[in-house]
Amino acid sequence: MKAAKIIGLVLLTLLVLVVIGLFVVTRLFDPNDYKEQIQQAARDKANVELTLGGDIGWSLFPWLGIELENVTVAPLQQPDQPLAEVGSMGLGVEVLPLLRRQLRMSDVILDSVTLSLVRDAEGNGNWETIGPQEPIEEPLPSGDQPRTEQPDQEFDLAVESIRVTNAAVSYVDRQSGRTITLEDLNLSTGALIEGRPVEVELLGLVVLDQPLMRIRVDLDAIALFDLEKQRYQLDAIDLNLDASGDPFDGRAVSLRLQGNGQLDQAAQTAALEEIRLSLADLRATGQLSATDLDGDLRLAGSLNVAEFNARELLASIGQDVSSTSDPRALEKVAMTARLDGSANSLMLEDLQLTIDDATLAGRAGLADFEKQAVRFDLSGERLDLDRFLAAEEPVEGAEPVTPAPAPGRGEGGTRSSAPPLEWSDEPLLPLDTLATLDADGKLTVQQLIVTGQTFESFIASVQAADGRVRLRQLEGGVFGGRFTASGEIDTRATPVRVQVTKQLRDMDSQAIQEAYEVPLQFRGALDMDVDVTARGNSMARWMNTLGGSARFDVSDGALLGVNLEQQACQAIALANRKSLSQPRGEENTPFDRLRGSFRINDGTVTTNDLIVAVPGIQASGRGRLELPVQRMDFRLGLLIEGDKSEMPDPACQVNERYRDIQWPVRCQGFLHNAAKSCGVDTDEVAKIAGRLLGNEARRKVEERVEEKLGDQAPEIRDAIRGLLGR
Repeated sequence: MKAAKIIGLVLLTLLVLVVIGLFVVTRLFDPNDYKEQIQQAARDKANVELTLGGDIGWSLFPWLGIELENVTVAPLQQPDQPLAEVGSMGLGVEVLPLLRRQLRMSDVILDSVTLSLVRDAEGNGNWETIGPQEPIEEPLPSGDQPRTEQPDQEFDLAVESIRVTNAAVSYVDRQSGRTITLEDLNLSTGALIEGRPVEVELLGLVVLDQPLMRIRVDLDAIALFDLEKQRYQLDAIDLNLDASGDPFDGRAVSLRLQGNGQLDQAAQTAALEEIRLSLADLRATGQLSATDLDGDLRLAGSLNVAEFNARELLASIGQDVSSTSDPRALEKVAMTARLDGSANSLMLEDLQLTIDDATLAGRAGLADFEKQAVRFDLSGERLDLDRFLAAEEPVEGAEPVTPAPAPGRGEGGTRSSAPPLEWSDEPLLPLDTLATLDADGKLTVQQLIVTGQTFESFIASVQAADGRVRLRQLEGGVFGGRFTASGEIDTRATPVRVQVTKQLRDMDSQAIQEAYEVPLQFRGALDMDVDVTARGNSMARWMNTLGGSARFDVSDGALLGVNLEQQACQAIALANRKSLSQPRGEENTPFDRLRGSFRINDGTVTTNDLIVAVPGIQASGRGRLELPVQRMDFRLGLLIEGDKSEMPDPACQVNERYRDIQWPVRCQGFLHNAAKSCGVDTDEVAKIAGRLLGNEARRKVEERVEEKLGDQAPEIRDAIRGLLGR
């Protein structure tokens, strides 16, 4: 007992001495006297300029604590440009557990923290020089072995709580001219003890300048960590974002994300599970996993978006969709897909996308985030694009008026002598967008409705890269026939170059003209081949630079508004010096075949082999179209049989001497007049009449000579024939 009592007195004495010693140390030792040494150590070890604006407060027992105020950290090369500023900070470590390699920390408190991150015009960040610099390795003396550092034994870590208040982070990228700011940041946690769940709360405001937008962030979660196994977990994630700004037309938009997250650094895996996303009435679920985090990152997952009203959703985020031609378009949208991606790509595989009554299946996504490389391969049964196109807006205050038909407009064009409107110089193609477009995709639809036309078995395939946009395939059925086309827009050329190759087969030519409101010129089954190029970016430039070739063939049709029989009879009557007793033929001229080929140079279209096969008439011609000024000049030659009816018009009868004569018709004028500009070429008819009169006179002289001389004086008879050119 006596020994125990003595030991107790000794321990008590030692404890009193320790307390007295700590008291003396904390009172006699002032860490503020060592600010310069601390700052120099920061320069040597961390390569930063450390400014301690306030006094250093500290304690030794039972907590090893420190308090700092007005702390500034700046890159050593730019000491006047702070990287971080701390208004006040305090933390404490319990002393005795340190002897058991247990790190027991009190509340860690940071207030008024500011981080200023800047990337300059050359792409260098002001934080990149922070931290220990690479030491220069010196050769070891001969025979010495490099020292092998023993791994430190891990501490058992526990922190009562972490509180960060009134923090702000700004990021300025002078290369892109963008600024991102995180303001009013507040972070608080419960007790951080390894292997035990801890509540985490985060509040803040994100401000973007491009586009101008503010996002309020509110995050609640339960964290769990295992430092030895390098496993970290966030359960019951509840993230709420409230955004407003230019993209939302001043509206407030709320998004909520829930789920569970895991990170296993040892296995190099991460996952987001049981994801639930809500935005207005949109509800989505899914999961996402990542592997090989520090290597070739791979992403995999799934996404399921339940049916929602996209029209209302877009309106709720400030997007105007009221102008669609169908006021109920986009009311039913749903999607399912499998996610596949990397650090720089994300594709929606096995995609099933439903938009109202249309369903598309296939794949779509971005193959390269940086290049915005779009990839898609979609197919469907029916797609009505007209429902989603903008409807024509009525002029404000205008009375609805039913337009009167244009004078003389109808089959064969108009009769107006007014010149047409000049071609527009307004740009047609978004060249800046096309120059940077990166896309590769294909769309296959059994029935496509666009611009009021229904296309059957429609296929479109496009590829765009490096300023070159290629239409690899465009084909489908429309107007009773089929078409195929390909083309290219080369924005690298100056001016831009546009090339188109097109084939039409067995198309209803009248339906084409009616669909695109072109004055009717002809009807029949149309075959056409076109291979043309143009330069520039307006209709005016295209019409002035158009070049290439074309051919067409129309069968079993009619020239509308053209009565070739009437015009041929007028030509014969003119040659016969008689007048027609009544009109001949019909308003339209039926034909078995209309065909020709063209050469195109700088907007001028020329042909020398135009052929029209009309019952009783064979017509051939030549001429040209001046597309820049929208004028035409065609000359036709008609080989005709004359009036073969039961009661023929004497003025239109063709005797033997007219059999091989091509009666001239000329079509001259503006393109919108077309066939209405065709008529008898009176100048050519006068020449023909003169030749016929001369031939008739010679024939009569020969008959009189033959009658007078008979077989007598053959030398004189042959001489007279020679004089007559026979």
